[in-house]
Amino acid sequence: MKQNSISKVAKGVIFASLMAAGIGHLQAGEVSGEITFYTNRTDLVQAGEFKRWVDQFKAKYPKVTDVKVVGMADYNGGLRPRMNTGDYGDVVLILPSIPSTQYKQFYEPLDDLGYQDKIYFPDEWKDKASNISYGISSGNSVEGLVYNKQALAKAGVTPPLKTLTGMYEAADKIKKADIIPLYINFGAQWPLQQVDKLPLLIAKDALVYEKMLNEDKPFSGADAPYRKALTIFKTFIDKGWTEKDLMTNQWEDSKARVAQGKAAMYYLGNWVIPQILTTGGGKAEDIGFMPIPVDDSGELKAMMGYDFAYGVSKFSKNKDTAKAFIKFMLEDSDFADKSGFIPTIKAREPGLAQLKEFMSYQPTIIPVKNNSPRFTEVGNRAKIDFYGGSYVQSVMLSSNFEQALEQLDARWDKAKKRVK
Repeated sequence: MKQNSISKVAKGVIFASLMAAGIGHLQAGEVSGEITFYTNRTDLVQAGEFKRWVDQFKAKYPKVTDVKVVGMADYNGGLRPRMNTGDYGDVVLILPSIPSTQYKQFYEPLDDLGYQDKIYFPDEWKDKASNISYGISSGNSVEGLVYNKQALAKAGVTPPLKTLTGMYEAADKIKKADIIPLYINFGAQWPLQQVDKLPLLIAKDALVYEKMLNEDKPFSGADAPYRKALTIFKTFIDKGWTEKDLMTNQWEDSKARVAQGKAAMYYLGNWVIPQILTTGGGKAEDIGFMPIPVDDSGELKAMMGYDFAYGVSKFSKNKDTAKAFIKFMLEDSDFADKSGFIPTIKAREPGLAQLKEFMSYQPTIIPVKNNSPRFTEVGNRAKIDFYGGSYVQSVMLSSNFEQALEQLDARWDKAKKRVK
């Protein structure tokens, strides 16, 4: 990554030193007793992965008697009622519905672990008033072009695609090879949320969405990032570089098509790669992953998002052991690899081969920031379903693209005036 020019060898030395010193100065003698961890990853509980990690944790800290791992399929719905009782275990995943101003009521500060400059998203779970951090991301993901290597080779296309013009030229070659260039899953609707991720790359600014609240024409403006994002998708559709049957939901089938090389690319997150390899029946050596170009600058960019954050209950009676377990999951376990994530600790490289390829292209990483309540309310009042896909469908199917963008601006402006 460009903002981390340090060599891999140096990273390894630093990480080894970091582990030897012991982040947070937790000593084995202080880590003992029993803790409970509530997780949303019921799949990993059922697969026995958490049992393996607990066994490894207990081997590292022999005075630990037990780590009870409780999986919840409906994590938000299952944990929220417990929050009001104070009985929600020791290690938890921080609920997105709890505002940062209330973190201190439910969670224990984690700044003493010393991760501030060593992890992705160090500030996302901070109480801004006190500047105290209460959470650490359990894993991270990036968005890009998941592709079939055989399909691209057949069309004479060599990754990575570094410019928007180059991507268009590649799509044309792929179509001529009788392969679907980019499967956008128009009929499934929700995959069209990818349109809402492009403005961040185009503007190279995580605050691009908040700035829309002060813009007159955030959709139809000549240089508006959203205009450029929607234009990229419209170009693919108009040129016939997507699936032909746009209105049928073929999400499950599409994974097999990418796996078999009948479709060349997806624009999705790395989370889809394990699905292509399992339900899609693909071969790991045939699937690649690269950043999506959004302009002709030649600079590759990628947005990185985070998963649930680890937290420690304010009411835990064994906080040292709870913190040690979080450290273990971040530093020693292969949780990130099993989940297809980028490890939260920057010095740890991802285990998924496709993620290693993605990072080898050295994209500029732009961390995602949560939208403000005002942005969300303006979008709701304007009936623009960001990350939902239906408004994108309407724009793409409109007989007048310019008019459709202007209508979005009109709805946005009207809603903006009603929300203060």
